[in-house]
Amino acid sequence: GKTNNEGIHEIKINYHGIEQEPRTAIVHALSAITDLNNQTQETKIQFIVHPCRYYVGFQLSTNYGKKNKPVQTKVIVTDIDGNLIDNILIECKVNGNGKERKEDENGLTVFEEIKDEQTLTVVSSNKDAVNIDYTPKLGGTYNISYSVKDEQGRLAMSFYDNFYVSGGCDKEIETQKVDYIPTDTITIVPNAKNYQPDDTCELLILAPFSPANGLVIFDCEGQVSQPIQFQIESGKNSTTVEFKISKDWIPNFTVHAELTGSIRRETEVTDSPQRPAIATGSVALEVSRDIYKLNVLINTKETNKTYTPSSIINIDVNVTQHVDNLHVDAAEVCIVVVDEAILSLTGHKLDSPLDIFYPNRSANITQYHDRNRCLLFNMQDIEKFKKDMQERESGSAKMMYECMPMGCSAAFRHDGSGASGAGQKIAVRSNFNPLACWIPSSITNSSGRVSFEIKLPDNLTRYRVWALATNDKQYGLGEMSFTVQLPIMIRPSPPRFLNYGDTAHISVVLQNQTDLSILLHAGLRATNAKLLTSQTNQQAAGYSIVLQPSKRAALTFPLSTIHSGKARFQFIVSTVKSETSVQFGDAIELSVPVFTPATSEAFATYGDICEEAIVLQPVEAPKNVIPQFGELSITTSSTALASLTDAIISLYTYPYECTEQLSSRVLGIQALWDVLQAFHCKDLPEVSVMKTKLESDLNTLKGRQYSNGGFGYWTNRYDSYADPYMSVHVAHCLVVVMNKKVFNVNTNMLNDALTYLENVESEINQLSYTKYWSDLTRFSLISYALYVRAKHLQNVADEASQLFERSGFDKLSLEALGWLLVALSSGKSHDNHQTIELIYNYLKGKVSETSETANFITSYGDDGQSVMLHSNQRTDAILLESLLYIDPNSTLCTKLCKGLQAHKVKGAWKSTQENCFVLIALDKYFHAKEKDTPDFVANIWLDNDYCGQHQYKGRTTNTHTVNIPMTAILSSSSDTNNNNKKNLIMHKDGNGRLYYRIGLNYAPSNLQLNAVNYGFKIERTYVAINDSTHVQKQSDDTWKFMLGEKIRVILTMTTTQRRYHIALVDYLPAGCEPLNTQLKGTLTGDTHSSVTRSNRDYRYCGCRAYSNVGWTEHENLRDERAEAFRSLLWPGVYEWSYVMRATCAGTFIIPPAKAEEMYSPENFGRCSTEKVIIE
Repeated sequence: GKTNNEGIHEIKINYHGIEQEPRTAIVHALSAITDLNNQTQETKIQFIVHPCRYYVGFQLSTNYGKKNKPVQTKVIVTDIDGNLIDNILIECKVNGNGKERKEDENGLTVFEEIKDEQTLTVVSSNKDAVNIDYTPKLGGTYNISYSVKDEQGRLAMSFYDNFYVSGGCDKEIETQKVDYIPTDTITIVPNAKNYQPDDTCELLILAPFSPANGLVIFDCEGQVSQPIQFQIESGKNSTTVEFKISKDWIPNFTVHAELTGSIRRETEVTDSPQRPAIATGSVALEVSRDIYKLNVLINTKETNKTYTPSSIINIDVNVTQHVDNLHVDAAEVCIVVVDEAILSLTGHKLDSPLDIFYPNRSANITQYHDRNRCLLFNMQDIEKFKKDMQERESGSAKMMYECMPMGCSAAFRHDGSGASGAGQKIAVRSNFNPLACWIPSSITNSSGRVSFEIKLPDNLTRYRVWALATNDKQYGLGEMSFTVQLPIMIRPSPPRFLNYGDTAHISVVLQNQTDLSILLHAGLRATNAKLLTSQTNQQAAGYSIVLQPSKRAALTFPLSTIHSGKARFQFIVSTVKSETSVQFGDAIELSVPVFTPATSEAFATYGDICEEAIVLQPVEAPKNVIPQFGELSITTSSTALASLTDAIISLYTYPYECTEQLSSRVLGIQALWDVLQAFHCKDLPEVSVMKTKLESDLNTLKGRQYSNGGFGYWTNRYDSYADPYMSVHVAHCLVVVMNKKVFNVNTNMLNDALTYLENVESEINQLSYTKYWSDLTRFSLISYALYVRAKHLQNVADEASQLFERSGFDKLSLEALGWLLVALSSGKSHDNHQTIELIYNYLKGKVSETSETANFITSYGDDGQSVMLHSNQRTDAILLESLLYIDPNSTLCTKLCKGLQAHKVKGAWKSTQENCFVLIALDKYFHAKEKDTPDFVANIWLDNDYCGQHQYKGRTTNTHTVNIPMTAILSSSSDTNNNNKKNLIMHKDGNGRLYYRIGLNYAPSNLQLNAVNYGFKIERTYVAINDSTHVQKQSDDTWKFMLGEKIRVILTMTTTQRRYHIALVDYLPAGCEPLNTQLKGTLTGDTHSSVTRSNRDYRYCGCRAYSNVGWTEHENLRDERAEAFRSLLWPGVYEWSYVMRATCAGTFIIPPAKAEEMYSPENFGRCSTEKVIIE
């Protein structure tokens, strides 16, 4: 169906097959609302279908019955609202099943099934419950039903199944019956539901026996106040207790009452004493928070509640006392104005500060009683007990025994648990910040008022305004909302991203908010996108449309991408200019990222020139490439630090964000922070933007810290544990950040991390799975912890020396030796210098050298990848840094540096671990080695074309870059003999060393990537959820999706070897969006609407998982991709799925899904590039 002008659509549901169902039916209704722009919102609701107009309810007097003894029940009939109904016939059916013992013809004992069926009727009353009694005739189980009918003959029924009746055919075992003193219940009735401080509370206490002595105890979150004693006089069944309400009991407390006394025995014998009795009861009482409450009233100075985008809104907040409405001076007010569309995604709302600072208290007193464990004897037991004693002590004085009431005591335990929060000019809208305002602190004046002037963003939406107020002990929360709209509105719905080569049909909704029928002109102007119109190279297109009052219409603009980068769109709608009528209009500007083709390729070469020299670099033009994409980039610098830019970019743009990757990013970028301050790379954002991102990373790390100071790979979940290596690595990051003094590090976070390092060995031993680790791994972790503490300027030389004595060379990896060298360098002892020299000589024997380079090779066995994230280049970097501490002039340092530089791939090393440790080491190396003051000029030519000049004078970390577009590379060369090759010439003139990077970036015109298997086999398929015909694969292998369909993406990953730290990433077509059930608007009850969440019921390390279902440890849904991660994967076939929705028509590239080992990325696999048509 479709909604009407008021946004309402009604449906009629006819139910068949439940007419005779006597019990309530619960109906679950699921609804999906698709707008004109194919955006879909989903919701669900459940409601009750009553079986008839009446309900019947019953209460049994006992939990079990006895054979041939009446069972009493009370029965009521009510209407749907719970009101008692008179004169309705109630039918009770009793069906029992038991066994009867008989003898067969052979004289053998057999048991025959017997039944007891009874039907009883009674008429209901509108005054009280009516009684229905029945007598069970056999021992066994009974099923009892009570039913009523309404005037239309519809039936309602209530049931009790398996009601047990004793007295069956089983042989009775004659044993002495043992009873304990029962605990009866006290009913406590307060004289009010809510109290104010200093009110008098009167409690009516209804006692089950008398006379009795009682005690009232007040429980305020385990704090016991002065108890009150009371008595129940003989012959009475109640008393009252009065007391004052204390403000310390806000917002609630619990009253416990206890009674001790005596009561007549059930089986009475002449002159028998009464039995002991005990009763308990409790009631929770509320104490108003009003004395701590502030009234917060939010008003706008404007009379209307509707505003236009970018307008100024004036908000007044008035704060008064709740009790007497007095103005509150000097109250601190925080105001938040936020887009309700964002709030609706999660249903977020602010809790009242009163509920946070004065939360409800739980009853934390647990009662223990001795009396209910005392045996209750009858007179026959007592006489028998006397006789036995007399016989046992014959000849002694006759002793008289009387059954005396036994004492009662109660003990209280404090659990300590917490308490269970329009002018003529059309303004272009471009600021769509959902947070319109957040002012954390403003102070009210003597009239209790504070005013705010807020400029609204450009969203057309409803805003929620919250104001929180507080003084010393009082708190308040106020709320209001207002709407931002225009008479004529335009709402485009472009994809969240595009891939190069995509064609998209962008939907735009026009809305007429006026009561006039209006002729509208709507248009689109695009940059870096080609509009698909009848005219070629058209950058703008438009429509004319007549829109009726309060109506909407959807327009479609087809376009395709031109370059990677950003595509910018300007949408506009306006009325026809007229001197006799008011002009309406709206305009919006937005940008969409166009991602680099998945097939883009990059190559780079690096070098340096010391003396005056010329570099001649042949450049061969790539074949079959996209001319609009790519360039030849020449970057020069007077310091080698600039050659590390690609490694920084690799860390900054690394897509996954586990704890190691976040901390490695911060570590590596902090190591070269001085370089980043001095020059800007085109592929990196401004330093301020990077700083914001790194601060965000640090905050994320803080949220992943465990109570012991350690860190996990993804979260600090209660069902997982801190990982030792991860914990030491994050501490390393925090120490480096603290030393650089660029960011503020949370002191508690750092101190807790350092405490973990001090106790790292015991923390390792506490983990069950570490018993599988080798000593090499254990001692390496301890060494890394000492290294980090030494960087924090702690003297850990003695601890390092002791560790070396414990382990020796056999149990220390080369990385551990490097870390220990830094730790030993923190002390000045002569013994430490001897140990350093011993380790240094050992390392010299382990190095593999050539005339130019050097490298080390080490291994941890199976722990290398799973625990230590080891690689050979990381080992070289760690040892280079350590050697720079003890012997910076060694030629081994220079060779290690060149060896590391030789292992770069596309300007960076292969993993985040390698990049961060190499950057730390090379930063220290280049600062120590570059001594000559630069003073030179670099000139650059491409064949005979002069490209530019770079001048360096004095020490600087500045870099200069010349970008030659791909069109120039592809142009014909002046050399007719070799049209595909050009020569890049670089000449240096002057003193100093010139470092250069020559990079070529391009994309083949064929966007197709074939599937590969270098350790992982990846297969991907799509399945429609609602209708299988809506998702089909064509004969040319192109997929075809129905617009608006929900599609299940199924990824199958196969590996034949054990793999560590795996990332499985699937890239979506731009016309689809992943569905996240954690957000409102996606059916939470629909398991097909989100990522298949992982099942954590598997064994951890060293043991194979029980199954390949739910194998992921962490999952992410992003705009353009879905991600799944696992730290250890055994050989096998693994399936993972998520759901997306087709939201934009067009033809879209589907980049390959890919799996890789994050710390050994050479082990990877991908499926092939695909294409989808959505229509």
